[in-house]
Amino acid sequence: MKKAPVLISLLSVLLAVMTFSCQSIGKVLGKPSLALKSVAIKSLDLEGITFNCDYTITNPYPVAFSVKQVAADILYEGSTFTQLTTSKGLSVAARGTKTNSMNFKVPYDTILSFAKKTSGKTALPFTLKGSAGFDLSKVPLAENKTLTIPFTKSFDVPVFKPSLSVSDVKLQLPTVAQLTKSLTNGGMNAVKAATLAANIVAGKSVSESDLSAVNLDMDMHFNVKVANQGSAAWKFLANTCALQSATGGALASVTPTGTTTVSTSSGTIPMKATLSTTKAAAFIAQLINKKGSNPTFVLDSGISFPDLKYASNLPLKYTKEIPLSSIGKN
Repeated sequence: MKKAPVLISLLSVLLAVMTFSCQSIGKVLGKPSLALKSVAIKSLDLEGITFNCDYTITNPYPVAFSVKQVAADILYEGSTFTQLTTSKGLSVAARGTKTNSMNFKVPYDTILSFAKKTSGKTALPFTLKGSAGFDLSKVPLAENKTLTIPFTKSFDVPVFKPSLSVSDVKLQLPTVAQLTKSLTNGGMNAVKAATLAANIVAGKSVSESDLSAVNLDMDMHFNVKVANQGSAAWKFLANTCALQSATGGALASVTPTGTTTVSTSSGTIPMKATLSTTKAAAFIAQLINKKGSNPTFVLDSGISFPDLKYASNLPLKYTKEIPLSSIGKN
């Protein structure tokens, strides 16, 4: 049973040889082709933009051939920015197609450096230029045992560099009266509750055990400052936020208290994290005592470029460790 496909393939080749013995197989069946799709942004991080380009190789022959390599230069104003080599040794099945990808990254600092030479452009014209080399040594009646197909594709790179920072972090403490009431409701005697409440508000040390039996919420407020250091039109959207411990465990969810978007060159998104003593007593004690491991703010956002149809709601993740020493109290 396993020999049937091979036999059919050989018979196809023999038929081609018998019927077209005076012609090359390329003139009869055509030549392999490479179809290049558009170049699109694959992902963003805080260092640069990663682009992706898919391409499809089509084999018209009744036998497989291999790809020697697909190589390309990324050009800006005629000069090579970077070089790519991919698909070496890839096999394309008889009368089949094979799809593969080329990925490359353009650092933000490079984009801004190139943009300095332009007059306020919001996007820079780059070119993907290269060729695909095929090994046709196993293809009967092939005119040439190697075949090279050139390709080129132009694409725009937005003049863009994101900047994010966390500032004005403060823990909103309850009043002495509110703390005293919560402590006594938790079973603490009135004198001890009043003393402990006064000590917390005064910034004196508190233990986790003092808080763990109390059902009390405290809010932590801070600002996330967002900016685009480039000239491209953009839209920043804060999706999900969280506070995590040093080991990656969840401390609290974080929610914006105002706008969640920034579409100007810079803007501020106010944030609030609600901390519960029943779930995060140890962390609240660390905040009050300013002693222990620093929390980490994690933000998942989406970025769109309205002037580029292929760049919509691209995910960007931002993490920032917040030193306990920098957290104030209200």
